Amino acid sequence: KWFTKYLHGIDNGVENDPKAWIVREGDKQTKPTPYADYPNPEAKKVDLFLLSGGNQMGTLQLKKGSKTQETLVDDVNIDGETLAKAKNSKNRLLYLTPALKEDVHLSGLSQIEIRLASSKPAANLSVWLVSLPWNAADNSKIYDNIITRGWADPQNHKSLTDSEPLRPDTFYNLTFDLQPDDHIIPAGQQIGLMIFSSDKEFTLHPEPGTELTIDLAKTKVTLPVVGGKKALEKALQ
Repeated sequence: KWFTKYLHGIDNGVENDPKAWIVREGDKQTKPTPYADYPNPEAKKVDLFLLSGGNQMGTLQLKKGSKTQETLVDDVNIDGETLAKAKNSKNRLLYLTPALKEDVHLSGLSQIEIRLASSKPAANLSVWLVSLPWNAADNSKIYDNIITRGWADPQNHKSLTDSEPLRPDTFYNLTFDLQPDDHIIPAGQQIGLMIFSSDKEFTLHPEPGTELTIDLAKTKVTLPVVGGKKALEKALQ
């Protein structure tokens, strides 16, 4: 999936063309879909909150979430795909919307605001936004189960350039963007927020065992939904 954005004022006529071309899920790269711009001008920020049950399958919803805490145990030996597929796991927290009644189009930057505590002075933090159930190898219906993802070092909770050891079992607030994306999640799928610690593809590989505790009441994910909250509400009805 890729997109190209044209600059204003270029000669030879392309200034009149669409500013963005995106290869949609399942399409050939030679047949991109034109859009007025990227991010999609109709995309608006929508907050989703967490309802307890993340070691199995918690809930991702538009209403305020649980006033509780949930804990995961780091193990870099378990990859993200395995964690997302698992019906239950002590090594990740997973929160899902109901199955979508209509397609949902996300365009731009998703953002996570999270309050967490670590059992050790250093820890990794990984966040994936996923589409479930996981897609089987079916070339006639290809879509990406990983919508977008991001990573943060809790030791840099105050600054990207200055870090400090964490005080074990003390809560810290972090806010960061996930990778930019343009993604259509098809009807029948669920949007999932997965929180875990070490991502074997992208983070350091510490010894397993560090515990992260997430304060659900102080945690939310903000999605760039084309059509805004009304579009997402309609898809979730």
